[in-house]
Amino acid sequence: MDLPSRHIPKNSNAFSSYWNTEKPNYLAHHLSPQIKLEAAQQMVPYYYEADAIGDAVALEFLIKKGFQQGMKELHQMLATYPLNKETYSSETQLFLEQIFSLPQWLDTDLLQKGSNFCNRTGTSGLATLRNYCLMGGYESSAINKPLIFTGALKKGAVKRLSDTVVFWINVTAQDGMKIKEKGFFSAVTTRLIHSYSRIMIERQPDWKTQDWGRPLNTWDMLATNLGFSIVFLDGLQKLGLKPTKEEIAGVLHLWKYIGYLIGIPEHLLADTETQAADALFLWSKTQKGADEDSISLAYSLYEEPQRVTFTKSQYLKNFVQYTNLGYNNFLLGKESCKKLGLPYTKAIRWVKFITMMNSLQQKAASLHPTLYRYMIRKGNKEQLNVLKLYKKQEYHQKTV
Repeated sequence: MDLPSRHIPKNSNAFSSYWNTEKPNYLAHHLSPQIKLEAAQQMVPYYYEADAIGDAVALEFLIKKGFQQGMKELHQMLATYPLNKETYSSETQLFLEQIFSLPQWLDTDLLQKGSNFCNRTGTSGLATLRNYCLMGGYESSAINKPLIFTGALKKGAVKRLSDTVVFWINVTAQDGMKIKEKGFFSAVTTRLIHSYSRIMIERQPDWKTQDWGRPLNTWDMLATNLGFSIVFLDGLQKLGLKPTKEEIAGVLHLWKYIGYLIGIPEHLLADTETQAADALFLWSKTQKGADEDSISLAYSLYEEPQRVTFTKSQYLKNFVQYTNLGYNNFLLGKESCKKLGLPYTKAIRWVKFITMMNSLQQKAASLHPTLYRYMIRKGNKEQLNVLKLYKKQEYHQKTV
């Protein structure tokens, strides 16, 4: 099979922040000793594969009936399933059977442990998602091409972040991933939006499959899932919030189930840190690095605090912007920041102070179950408060 031009078979220099071995590194520590980059060749076909079942449903409802009407019907179908299931097309029935069938490996206790850790990370968790997982992901030029084709730069980073926070809050909520709960609906809705976007992008003559593979292809979807799981865990370790072994297993299990609902083949989803680190290594070390689109997306995210309209305080906007930049410097490192066009800031000292405070909270959480539960509630409240700000932003944009 032909390699798309995005694929670098011999050790790409992208994503240096993941595999820096000059100091103790969580991701590198969990790599299999026998991992070889040649194994990435087995994953190449996934550049050209995608969620066929989701695409069939998106074509039937979102394309033929229009996005708004089709999504309305799909949400009603999900809410009332299995009512009238025999009246649906064979493709839709197959889709519904998959998402409503609990896989045998699903462990609700592990889901709870994963949710607990995601909640107790509070604003540091959201900062990691924004400034490490999301910003760092821009270092691959190809995985972000669908964002360009769907007009992400025109829409701006505020809307994209708002959608990400809503998704995160829903899928990490206590019992949020139970069938027909908010997290379940968010995961399935995201899957259908991906399919809709893929169909629309592939209809555009400028999409270059020979260079980038299919939009939102299976390998890129796996990499995104790993960004929310193993990369998230790596970032929190750097920020002084070290999960227990049970919490790590819980986070990986939570995102394995989310990946299952989003349409990633089960056999690709990781159960362990080593499996996740190996999978991330094979993808990240074979990716062509940042390009002009990457830098534009990074700049849009960097400028996002200046674009909010729910506050007129320039001091607050500047403080948030430079704090985020401090996180970028601290988590991504000089080399990755340089590739993305991100400047250095002394705010990295502020992030180091936050890391020290996180370490103290980490010790407190480990002292007694009551303190641990308090940290979960406290962190969850912090994340909900951030969500309220984005909701306030949406409301303000609609009324101005």
